[in-house]
Amino acid sequence: MSINQRNNWVASFTLLGALLLSHSVASFARAQTTPGQPVHFRVTSETQRLEMVVRTSRILTLDNDVPRMLVNNPGIIKATPLSPNQVQLSALQPGVTQVNLWDTKQKLYTVDVVVSADARELENLLATMFPTAQLSVKPLAQSVVISGYVPSPDMISRIHRVAEDYYPNVIDNMKVAGVQTVLLHTKVMEVSRTKLRTAGVDWGLVNGNDFVIQGVSGLISKQASQAGVATGLGGDTVRFGIVDGANNFFGFLELLRKNNLAKVLAEPTLVTTSGRPASFHSGGEFPILIPQSLGTVSVEYRQFGTRVDYVPFVLGNGRVRLEVRPLVSEIDPARSVTLNNVTIPGLRSRWVDTAVEMKAGQTLALAGLLQTRIESENRGIPWLADLPWAGAAFRRVQETNNEIELLILVTPEFADAMDPHEVPCGGPGTNTTSPTDTELYWRGYLEVPNCDPQAGAGVMTNELPPIMQPHQMMPNYGPAMPPASETIPRGQPQMAPPANNTSMRLPAANQQLMTRPSSYQPTYNTGTRTPPAGPPKMTRHPAAT
Repeated sequence: MSINQRNNWVASFTLLGALLLSHSVASFARAQTTPGQPVHFRVTSETQRLEMVVRTSRILTLDNDVPRMLVNNPGIIKATPLSPNQVQLSALQPGVTQVNLWDTKQKLYTVDVVVSADARELENLLATMFPTAQLSVKPLAQSVVISGYVPSPDMISRIHRVAEDYYPNVIDNMKVAGVQTVLLHTKVMEVSRTKLRTAGVDWGLVNGNDFVIQGVSGLISKQASQAGVATGLGGDTVRFGIVDGANNFFGFLELLRKNNLAKVLAEPTLVTTSGRPASFHSGGEFPILIPQSLGTVSVEYRQFGTRVDYVPFVLGNGRVRLEVRPLVSEIDPARSVTLNNVTIPGLRSRWVDTAVEMKAGQTLALAGLLQTRIESENRGIPWLADLPWAGAAFRRVQETNNEIELLILVTPEFADAMDPHEVPCGGPGTNTTSPTDTELYWRGYLEVPNCDPQAGAGVMTNELPPIMQPHQMMPNYGPAMPPASETIPRGQPQMAPPANNTSMRLPAANQQLMTRPSSYQPTYNTGTRTPPAGPPKMTRHPAAT
C-alpha cells in the first residue's frame, strides 16, 4: 500500500471517528434535555434568555462560526464546542450566569442562563399521588414554590408534607377550586315531649336513604332498618342525623309550631367562608362583680340565651365538613350565689359539640338534650278561691312535669355574591307604602306602590313581573281642571286662576312621570262638582277688569 493510500485511510477513519463522537455527544445531550424543551437552542438576537435544570444540557446553534466564547461562571455552566457553529452547555448547579459568543464578523451574542434545581421527581410524585389536583412546581435556591388548584383544603397539608421531604421550605401558592362561601341556615327549637305523647305523635318521618344515629329520645326516630347506627355521646342521650331538604320532616316541624307543640328560639342565617368560624347569639347579658386588689371591684358580663358556633370546611365534590356547637342557657334563680350582699344569678345550660360530613343542601339535626320543667296551674273563682280554709273548694291546682327537648337544625349551602343585575331595587318596605283612607276603606288596599322619588330610584323597572309592569300614574281625569271647578263654600265668589297659571294637574311635557302598577286605579274626589266634559274656560277675575 502506498503512502498516499495510507494517509487517505487515516483521514477517513479520523473523519468517521469525529462524526461518531459528535453523534454520541448529541445523543447524550438529548437524553439530558428537560422533557418538553428542544435539544437545540438557536441564537438569533444579541441578547437572549435560557432556562435550564441541573444535570441537563442544551446545544447553542449560530448561523456563523463561533471562533471565541466566554462563560462568566464556569461553576454553573460548562461549555463544550461540538462544531464550528455549535456549543453544548451543561448545567452543573443552580444559579445565574452569562455566556458570550463571538462570530467570525466579531458580532457579540449574549445568552443569560438561569439554572434551577431539579424538581421533576417531586412534580411526578405529586402528579401520581394527587391526580385530581393541577399543580406546578418551581424550585428556587433553598425552597420550592407549588402553585395550582386543589379540590379540597385538606389536600394542601398533605402536599406540604410530601414536598418538605425534598425541600426544607415550601412556598404555598395553591388555591382551592370551586365556591368557598357557605350559607348556614339554622333553626333552634324547643319541643314538648309530654305534649307530643299526649297528642299521640310519632317522629318516623325520615327517608330510608338518610343517615340517622339512634338514641333514647323519640324526637328523631327511624322506622326503616337501612340507617347506619353508631354509639351516641353521654350514655346514648344525644343523637344527630342528616335529612334531605325535601323531606316531610320540616313540614312536620312547622305543623308542631302552629299547634304550640314546638317553640322557635332562634332562626338565623349566616354567611362565612371555608375554615372561618361563625357564631351568633340571641339573648342577653348580666353583670358579675369581680373583686380586685386594693378593694376595687370590676364588672364582667356573662351571656345567656341561644348561641351557636360553626366552622365549615368545603371538601370538594359538593361535600362540607361542619363543626357545630350549640348552647342554650337561661337564668336559674335556684343556682344563684350571694357574695357580700350581692346576688349573682346562676345559669342552666344545654350544649353539644360535634362535627359531621354532609352534602351541601342536607340538614344536620341535633336532638336529645332533655330538660324537665314543673308547670303549675291554679284555677278558681275570684275572691272565693282566696278564702282561707274554704277557698280550697273553689279552686283547682294542677302540677305537670313537662319534658322539653332541644332540637337544632343546620343546613349548609354554597353561596356566591350577586351580580349587579341581581341586586334588588330596594329593601323590605321600600316598594310599598301605607294606603290613603280612600284606598284602604273604599278600595280595600292594604298597601300601595311607593311613588316617592326619594324612596329609591328605579323601583318600577321592566324586570318586574307582567302584573307589576308600570303604567302612567296619572289617572285619566279628562281635560285639565282648574282649581275653580272644585267645591266652593256657599256665598263665596268663584276664583279663577290667572292666565299664566301653570298649576294644572297634568304635568309638563319635560316633566318625568311617576308610575304605578296597572292594578292600581285611584279614585278622584271632586266634592259636589264633577270635572267638565270639555276643556276649561279661563275667566278673568272681576277685580282684574
